[in-house]
Amino acid sequence: MPSIAFLVALSGRSANDNHTRLPRAFTAAGWETVCIEHESLALDERQLSGVSSDGVRVPLAGRDRYFVLGFGDATTYLDRMQMLSALPEDLFVNTPAALTRQHGKVSLYLDHPDIPQPESHLSNDPSALAALIQSGGEWIGKPPAGSFGRDVFLLRAGDANLGAILGHLTRDGRYALLQRRIPMERGERRVLLAGGHVVGAYGKAPSDHRGNLHAGATPMPATLEPDEQALAEKLAGRLLHQGVGFAAIDMAWPHVLEINLANPGWLETYERLTGEDLSATVVQALATTS
Repeated sequence: MPSIAFLVALSGRSANDNHTRLPRAFTAAGWETVCIEHESLALDERQLSGVSSDGVRVPLAGRDRYFVLGFGDATTYLDRMQMLSALPEDLFVNTPAALTRQHGKVSLYLDHPDIPQPESHLSNDPSALAALIQSGGEWIGKPPAGSFGRDVFLLRAGDANLGAILGHLTRDGRYALLQRRIPMERGERRVLLAGGHVVGAYGKAPSDHRGNLHAGATPMPATLEPDEQALAEKLAGRLLHQGVGFAAIDMAWPHVLEINLANPGWLETYERLTGEDLSATVVQALATTS
């Protein structure tokens, strides 16, 4: 029987049900599954272990797959990613290196210059960002590695609160990402990728300038057009080569807006929209990819 270990948050409120849905789907497919609390990882004589959902400390070596869902506490993140290097990297659904490099908006911008994206600028200098905005047009300002639509602002030249917003985004030397706002003639799509392939997609109708469901956007059934499907498949194959086996991408044709791989909440929303649970499809895609 193959075995998979999930690294998850076992306490606190979760943004989606991946931490229960995916282990359940792997179990149904004949896998032995164990869920390990992020913050319980420990190294002893170079052997990595963690505390399971049953409250038992178990060794992690010898599993067939490892699946990190979410980042856990930011203060221990780098330590835990280094500890996970005790395990074979090619057995991770999303490798620790990919989780560190690919999370956020910067990696898409740097790694895939041929993929259409909004004009983007990254800086922690509010005056430099203000000068770009004053050049004209509408801009979206946000943290480069933010989530859930937090601190995402629509900015224009002459806005009375422009300086305050840019000061907030760059407080304490933090970086801000500035992207030119693009038209969304076909609307926005959230696409789930697993094992280098497209699993499915749904649409999002924003309530304002943010497409995040947690910020009030409304999900809706949607089918990818052939050109959208081809673009998503192209990016899925590249990401798999870079160590990303499970992720969601946001698209507004012909642009890709961002990659979400920490713990993308797609499966639960898709089932609510369509009545179809695609967890088994994800398991099949990931079980045959290494």
